Amino acid sequence: MKNDQNNPAFTRFPSPVQNNINRRSDEEKITAITGHFREIMEILGLDLTNDSIAKTPYRIAKMYVNEIFSGLKTENFPQLTFMENHYHEKDKSNIVFLKIHFTSFCEHHFVPMIGYAYVAYLPKKKLIGLSKIPRIVKFFSKRPQLQERLTAQIADSLSMILETEDVAVSITAQHFCVVARGIEDTEGYTTTNDFRGKFGIESCQRQEFFEALRKN
Repeated sequence: MKNDQNNPAFTRFPSPVQNNINRRSDEEKITAITGHFREIMEILGLDLTNDSIAKTPYRIAKMYVNEIFSGLKTENFPQLTFMENHYHEKDKSNIVFLKIHFTSFCEHHFVPMIGYAYVAYLPKKKLIGLSKIPRIVKFFSKRPQLQERLTAQIADSLSMILETEDVAVSITAQHFCVVARGIEDTEGYTTTNDFRGKFGIESCQRQEFFEALRKN
């Protein structure tokens, strides 16, 4: 994935993606993954002549390419619209705060992590449509991920897009690699934070962020 700083999908914390190597079309990817996943299922001893699972390799391949890993393609980054900021006084900190549900997949075991991203920024010259921030969160979550990286990627992208360092991202998620295997902890959650600009250096801004988080 090319890290072009003029591209809104740019981040200083890139995912482990091969640059300019995989030129397959989506259809070619689905066909290849179908074959490989069929082989995995056969190795596990599953009978793929059974009607219930005969099409499972294709279903999984299509899901990987078109849905849960669609954020691997930079061209899937959402189209953005902006408004000039006429509503926030220059020297006053008026926080914009969103709570966003997301589903991503742990890159270590390819199982879900599900949770909420709490995103805030202090507007400068630009405001972004409120529906666009959840789309940005969804874009970065739709790839094999680490929660720490996901948090940083969202913060990086928003900071660049909105032309402000005053960005805060907090993610709390449940990891099914912990729930379904290993320790099998069904109650555990992980929280990661990325506080930038005033959210990083001014305790009153962090307090306002956490107050908004508690209310939500």
